[in-house]
Amino acid sequence: MGDLCIFVCLPKTLYMSIFYENILLREEFNMVQKLQKDAEFAKYVTVQYADRVTGETRSVLLDPTAGKYPEIYIADYHMPVYIGAGQLRNDYDATVRITLSEPVLSNRQADNSPMVNFASNFEPFNNHVHQTAICSGNAWAVAKDNGLWHFIISLGALINQDAFVCAEGSHFNPRAYDYWIQRRRRPVNNIKWPLDLTTRPTVTVISKATNNVEAAIIEKPKIAIVKKPAQQTLQQAKITIIKK
Repeated sequence: MGDLCIFVCLPKTLYMSIFYENILLREEFNMVQKLQKDAEFAKYVTVQYADRVTGETRSVLLDPTAGKYPEIYIADYHMPVYIGAGQLRNDYDATVRITLSEPVLSNRQADNSPMVNFASNFEPFNNHVHQTAICSGNAWAVAKDNGLWHFIISLGALINQDAFVCAEGSHFNPRAYDYWIQRRRRPVNNIKWPLDLTTRPTVTVISKATNNVEAAIIEKPKIAIVKKPAQQTLQQAKITIIKK
């Protein structure tokens, strides 16, 4: 009697839920964790998440409890912003609470973006950002092909008035838009966003003195070659190996 092969078919809804939990959420977390390890990004943004088991807010550098990858991320942005034409203020803080969902991650071609709650300590002079609102739909349109990590960058780029994410025309503040045009669409700060995160290696460096975790982008590994003095070189006895 021949071998009997049995195929088990999962319902489509159950398969998608497993794929969402074990693949989509995990990959989003891994990329955001890699993003936080980027030294330039970490100067301006700190990302945390809501642990789905304990309910506590944890640094994205810490793995989630029981492998339950998060759906809620909290990104804190700290950077100088304009508050008027030629007026720069250095103590701006904004917090974005991003909630992922299966419809968003499983269909990135759709226009539905993650749910975003935004709050900041004062109103910036910005055409895409209010004190309690940000153009998250425009940011998702730029970022959705890459996912959450790019979305977090895009939101920060809106605050920083980077041209790659700022749409033309008046949105929130026509005067701020006109001033941006006068400045030749230049960003407020010259931030080198890691937009090529998927191609650059990220290396975590742990300082022995402080035990702080820092990140460094290394193009090529550095190898130290030490040449020993002639007097320190010892002749090793030659061993003959006879194969039977």
